[in-house]
Amino acid sequence: MLLPAGGRVVIEVDGVQHYAQSDGQADPRLYAHLAAGERELKLAGYEVYRFGGAELQPSNVAEVAKSFFHALFKRHGIAWH
Repeated sequence: MLLPAGGRVVIEVDGVQHYAQSDGQADPRLYAHLAAGERELKLAGYEVYRFGGAELQPSNVAEVAKSFFHALFKRHGIAWH
């Protein structure tokens, strides 16, 4: 997202493929790749916000998204209606 006053935001939703092999076993190499990518984005001037896929279930996705965007827009001085 490109926000007023130069704000640059990346929002990522991480599923199991970000930290585990297809058999469900944790894979430190996958996590290291994820961490390196996040560092690159931050060094390029982006704010990175991550959500775990489990946070965004149908029963609560609207409330989680509303709360997040309210806080994000407040942080960047954007009016929220």
